[in-house]
Amino acid sequence: MVGKRTKKISLALFLGVATCISLHLGYLWRNRFFLSALGEEVDRQLQRIELRRLTTTAKTSRGSLTTASISPHVKHRTFLITTRPCMQNYDLLVITSSAPSNLKRRNTIRKTWAFERAFQPRWTTVFLVAQTRDEVVSDSLLKEDEAHKDLVRASYYEHYWNQTRKVQMGFEWAVTYCNFSFLLKVDDDVFVHIPRVLSFLSSPNTPEKKLYAGNHYANNTPFRGGKWKVTYEEYNLTKYPDFCPGFGYILSQDVVSAFVDTFSSLPFFRLDDVYVGMLADKNGITVTNNKGFEVWHPRNLVCVPTNYTLVRHDVGEECQMKMFKTVMFPS
Repeated sequence: MVGKRTKKISLALFLGVATCISLHLGYLWRNRFFLSALGEEVDRQLQRIELRRLTTTAKTSRGSLTTASISPHVKHRTFLITTRPCMQNYDLLVITSSAPSNLKRRNTIRKTWAFERAFQPRWTTVFLVAQTRDEVVSDSLLKEDEAHKDLVRASYYEHYWNQTRKVQMGFEWAVTYCNFSFLLKVDDDVFVHIPRVLSFLSSPNTPEKKLYAGNHYANNTPFRGGKWKVTYEEYNLTKYPDFCPGFGYILSQDVVSAFVDTFSSLPFFRLDDVYVGMLADKNGITVTNNKGFEVWHPRNLVCVPTNYTLVRHDVGEECQMKMFKTVMFPS
């Protein structure tokens, strides 16, 4: 009796184990493609991890940065999203604030004063551009950057009161991805006399450090009404610190670096040129006045450089061409 019961138990156990094995084999067969794909995905993830490790630890050659030497996961302090680096050292880096839709202005600049003739020029120009909700313009920007590779992009949307954010991201890009001695910040409606700017920077009277040069604005009072109205909550002092208007000013590399380090400790202020003055004041940097930064042109020299012109404000596209020809082919 006991023997028969033992045989029944053994048979039941055998059938149970066989059923489990059969079900498991069936599951593996039905899901063989899923498991294969899962294994391939794991392999891809491992490859990505290895690529990131190699990218991060890649060596740079001759001190200049290359695309492979920049990690794709750099954490920025500003709204900067561009990680394309400069490919050589520059005496002068020109960063140009431009609205997304201003393609014609950018192309005019590329054809005139920003045109680089030397194989390894002493200077280069990039354009600071934010996002746009216009899909046609947005697609055009992607093609433009692919063609010229001179756009520095931000993640915020273009707005008149976002110019400070544009300056911040331009400064961060410069100190993070470029080797340069001086930075010239301009707007896309100016003419730049590049030879004179380089001559000014090469002068023994121009300091290599702690330089903040432009059209010196001193003792300016905040407007409490109108387009540039500033409330007491935004700024409660009676005078702004000294600053240069945002159409053009020059900073030495150490100053740009110090400004970027100060972003986190200085509250945002929407007037970008005043904000730069605040950065300078906080870092003990004084303004060097230079009359070559021309806010207005003389009446008799509408599209003609003066004997001092470094940067001329409010220059249209037709005027850009005329001034450029005057510089290139003086009579």
